[in-house]
Amino acid sequence: MTKTARKIFSDIINCEISLYTTLYGPDKAVVPISDIIRFNEGLSRYSARKALKELIKEDLICFTSQGRPAIESIGEYRELVCEAMPPVNGYALTRKGFESEPFRESYKAWEKSMAEWAEGGSND
Repeated sequence: MTKTARKIFSDIINCEISLYTTLYGPDKAVVPISDIIRFNEGLSRYSARKALKELIKEDLICFTSQGRPAIESIGEYRELVCEAMPPVNGYALTRKGFESEPFRESYKAWEKSMAEWAEGGSND
């Protein structure tokens, strides 16, 4: 795997860990190519697509789309929290991506940081 592909794979993993169930619901986090380019300053769209094709070929990610329906609060009164938006088209982890060593390592680091936070970690 090339250095660029490894970095992009790491970015998609981090998005999956941090966005899971917060923005798009319980489905996979879908990362658009525009965000991937934004995460990697100086990366051209061509280089990003080339690395993404490499990751797709290794079956670590897939191109997918995810709808974003309207969100209503269900309290005493129904209230619109967020209007429906067009679907997000981008890249998400496959089963093999979720089972990969980089994902497991990143997830363990995230769990450790959350445990430290929950225990009232340092206020540095």
